[in-house]
Amino acid sequence: MRSRHFTVETLSEGVSAAIATPGGRAISNSAIIDAGDSTIVFDTMLTPRAAEDLAEAARERTGRRPTWAANSHWHLDHVLGNSVFSPLPIYATRRTREILLEKRSELEGELSPEKLTRDVVEIERQLTVGDPAASPELLDLHRALLAEAATLRLTPPTHVFEQRFRFPVKRRVELVSWGSGHTDSDCVLFLPDEGILHAGDLVVAGVHPSTGSGNPEHWLEVLDEIERLHPERIVPGHGPVSSLEVVGEMREYLRTVLRLASGPDPYEMPTQYATWGFRESFDQTIDFLRRRPSRE
Repeated sequence: MRSRHFTVETLSEGVSAAIATPGGRAISNSAIIDAGDSTIVFDTMLTPRAAEDLAEAARERTGRRPTWAANSHWHLDHVLGNSVFSPLPIYATRRTREILLEKRSELEGELSPEKLTRDVVEIERQLTVGDPAASPELLDLHRALLAEAATLRLTPPTHVFEQRFRFPVKRRVELVSWGSGHTDSDCVLFLPDEGILHAGDLVVAGVHPSTGSGNPEHWLEVLDEIERLHPERIVPGHGPVSSLEVVGEMREYLRTVLRLASGPDPYEMPTQYATWGFRESFDQTIDFLRRRPSRE
């Protein structure tokens, strides 16, 4: 099949990555795993339309509809497609499920057609005047949500784990969590026999990561743990399939924003990050790091 929301790349026999297409409604990347006797989908994309295409791509790739789903963390571009995969078992860390339940009313308010319409108008205005608080990618995200506002339904994960969960399938497929990082709780999907790791937003490529709900200091430790798994290929939460080198790029980025946040104004975005997507996240990160309580 072809989807305008993503392209599917074969990484190994029975292992595929659905890579979000710019301007589509997926926004984030996903995984499709043929586990031998079942099919696993990791991260369910932003909108039901993209998630429906993802489920169909999984069926075409594996010969069956998805059997299991999982979420790397609670951010909407990775979980709003859950409604399409319900009532399948959907796995995440215990804390990820708790956050979605705690924030349910707030998030559902953000997804109302009225609020999304106001957001789109404001982001368009910001882009017109060159406001760094907005980006084309942010506008794409809100337009995608608005286009499907009537069908958006927040569906929290149904099954939880703490640090590691191995799917009861023929293939070795594991969910691994080291606690906080990009958010209060993140996990990766790891296939040790193939050396493939789907990182969620713990690793992104070519876009500014969001840090406003995370712990950058511990995130650096998590990146060390990812390197200890020695994956040969990493599927980032956003951006193209990459090698282990992308972990080093993430580490350098986090160290850079931590350094700038502890320094004086004015600060400047380093030139190597000037072309990255979601550029508004850079200033938001500096602001978040400066406003959070002292860690001493």
